[in-house]
Amino acid sequence: MNSSRVESAPSDQFLQGFCELVQAQLEAASADLTQTDNLLDEAIEQLNTCFNALGEGLQQHEEARMPVDGPSLRPHVHLAITSLQFHDLTRQLLQRVKLRLQGLQIAAAAGLSLEAAPQNGAQALQVLETQQSQLESTLQGELHQQDLSCGDIELF
Repeated sequence: MNSSRVESAPSDQFLQGFCELVQAQLEAASADLTQTDNLLDEAIEQLNTCFNALGEGLQQHEEARMPVDGPSLRPHVHLAITSLQFHDLTRQLLQRVKLRLQGLQIAAAAGLSLEAAPQNGAQALQVLETQQSQLESTLQGELHQQDLSCGDIELF
């Protein structure tokens, strides 16, 4: 009876650790997806504004038969360039979500191996701990830029 309790301890530890890992990674993935969604909305608004302003500016210059001057278009070009940051930020966020989901797949595989061979509980627990450590080190840096109105862009 006591030996059964000892054998289930690694299994219980694994399940507890697995549940904590799944919950933490799903919460983080959800936060990254929410941030991505907000960036998408902001980028679409800015691009629409930019393209409308550029179109109106070009139409006014054509109607007046005036050459297009750089200073009047500069704010619109700046807005378009800033909006291009969206691609980089969303790509980074989506890559983070992919890594989190891959971590969950590895943890799930460790759980399946524990279910198939309960005597390997300590090994499955080690896989889970290693995966958690790797995820933490890979994803330790957060994306601090929350919107497109901050940050720098270097073209050259």
